[in-house]
Amino acid sequence: MKIGVINAGNIGSRLAKAWVQAGHEVMVSKDGERAKLQPLLAQLGDKALVGELEEAAQFSDVLLFSVYWLRFEQVLNRLGSLEGKIIIDTMNPLKVNEAFEHYHDLDFMQTSSTSEELQRRLPSAKIVKAFSTIPFHLLDKDAWQGSQMLPSVFFAGDDTEAKKVVAQLIQDAGFPSIDAGSLHSARLLESMGVLLHNIAEVRNDSAINLAPTFVFPTS
Repeated sequence: MKIGVINAGNIGSRLAKAWVQAGHEVMVSKDGERAKLQPLLAQLGDKALVGELEEAAQFSDVLLFSVYWLRFEQVLNRLGSLEGKIIIDTMNPLKVNEAFEHYHDLDFMQTSSTSEELQRRLPSAKIVKAFSTIPFHLLDKDAWQGSQMLPSVFFAGDDTEAKKVVAQLIQDAGFPSIDAGSLHSARLLESMGVLLHNIAEVRNDSAINLAPTFVFPTS
């Protein structure tokens, strides 16, 4: 399968590595300095392609849309037609204050989700929410070798066939998948992010360092 990674950052780089190892054709891109891809490309060697955002979008059958929420409009406007493509949305609706502290846009979350906004902007694409509820450093499947417990990756969407593809890609990344329902459920998945941040504050910890919170049996 051809997978384009729109913004191979903390999440995208880890999934790109896993999907290359699983035998998929992957093209990575970066919203920002392309030189920041060099450490990832050094790991992947000639097993992955690199291109601009537009090239990765057109290359793909499946698109991983892992963009900083505040850059949503700018990136989307560069990608051109994405008609019929399966798009995996990993975003959370995070804003930043003057002290460069991130916080959830609770007003936006009352009536929508990043996935629903993406679907609104791309009505002919097939949007599936996934990979948004696990801290990025826990998405490295190599770190889980030998473990009997794996964090479950929730996914939500309205297109049945697209969800089957995404479920398989979650498994190819090394994790069990759990269908959370329609795309409307993306609001619930994004709310998990608020919960994790609240837990982190109570623990006086960083949300990124939380142990996996949602581990479920897969059968």
